[in-house]
Amino acid sequence: MRIETAATLFVVVVVVSSVSFAAPVGSSSQQLVRGPPDDAFSIAPPTAPSSPSPDAERNGPDAGRDAPDTLSGFGAVHDVGVTGEDVRVGIVGSQFSPGNERISDAVAGTRTFVDRSPGWAVDSTHDTAVAEIVARTAPRAELYLAGIGLDGGPKDYERAISWLREREVDVVVDAGSYFPTTADGMARLNRAAAAAADNDTAFVTSAGNYGERHWSGTGNEGWLAFENDTRYNTLGEGEIAGRVSLRLYWQGDADYDLFLYRAEDGDDPLIAKSAVNTTGNDSHTEAIDTTVPAGRYYVAVRGGPNASDTPVELFASGHELGVSSDVGGMVAPATAEGVIAVGAVDAVTGEPRPYSSTGQGLDISAPDAVDTSAAGELYGSSAAAPLVAGTLTLMLAENESLSPAEAQRVFRETAVRDEGRLYLDAAGAVEAVSTTDEIDEDELDWYNGTD
Repeated sequence: MRIETAATLFVVVVVVSSVSFAAPVGSSSQQLVRGPPDDAFSIAPPTAPSSPSPDAERNGPDAGRDAPDTLSGFGAVHDVGVTGEDVRVGIVGSQFSPGNERISDAVAGTRTFVDRSPGWAVDSTHDTAVAEIVARTAPRAELYLAGIGLDGGPKDYERAISWLREREVDVVVDAGSYFPTTADGMARLNRAAAAAADNDTAFVTSAGNYGERHWSGTGNEGWLAFENDTRYNTLGEGEIAGRVSLRLYWQGDADYDLFLYRAEDGDDPLIAKSAVNTTGNDSHTEAIDTTVPAGRYYVAVRGGPNASDTPVELFASGHELGVSSDVGGMVAPATAEGVIAVGAVDAVTGEPRPYSSTGQGLDISAPDAVDTSAAGELYGSSAAAPLVAGTLTLMLAENESLSPAEAQRVFRETAVRDEGRLYLDAAGAVEAVSTTDEIDEDELDWYNGTD
């Protein structure tokens, strides 16, 4: 699925509402597991991005603080004539509102790559806000909008990227993350993004907002231990209801099964199980997509023979995990070769957002909390990625021969560095490739170090 969209492929998921199965507890217990007690985990209140990225918070985590306007400083660049003129930017999303007053004059083309059916409706605020950030950062750029809907899979994604390349766009920005139900689907998404970058189309994408919804570790035969001897992983804080989407990824010869249980008095019923083991290029996936009534739920993973010492990753796209990992959480297209993956940081403190995905593939970080007309304040890497894409658009307006690899190098060389992290210096990046020396870098100095 795409988050904030969904790319659903065929998968066999066994959904059970009334049958209880033996569930994981300690390594030696044979009893049916109870859901964790209310005080089993202490999870801080979510500080997640604005809708439709995980957990809508229209007021945002920085409400009441004196946060800088992350877009206002670009006026200094625009005032010296650097506006993105003659640069084409392609934007991939679920759905757009091209008539929005903040983007309508910039839209040069739009196309939707899914069939509309009765009842088909997609919230366009997120992707329109992404386009707005690009348009306000590079106001003279031409925008091409490619919508792939809520259920657009790898095929629709490939068609969208192909269409954008046919439009000869210079930059592609995709502020979504994708969780296809097969390993092959993930590989196809990455290939589409990598092919664009390999053919001189700079590809900018969000790192994702799964820092608290992702767990990675080493697998084992039998019930997998997420932390010490804890062999379950709770979903959300207390009761949850609605859609649950889980993905388990691993490589190698091992086999794992994925389980979703509801915690109840007495035996805990199995709600869904995935034991399909879809395979592609030595990568494996188990997937669960289901809708649940209000209750307390947890995830369990069981490894088969040869499962020892296998790297395993678990994602819960819509809910925080009781046990999550500090590093990781990036999926396609952020894991594609040659793309520029962008993480989100607090514009006030410079600290990484706890929900922002990290990893070796993270290229640079930029502030979120961008005020938009389409979605209000937009949080997460969905806001940071178009800020970087807009900066890259200005760079290309100054130096049209700049390759994607050279753009990555410029971002790295001009970035503000702190504790191993790279922070976007937009004015510095534009000035580094520009023939003008009139850009005032202080106007874009949103980052002043961490507290």
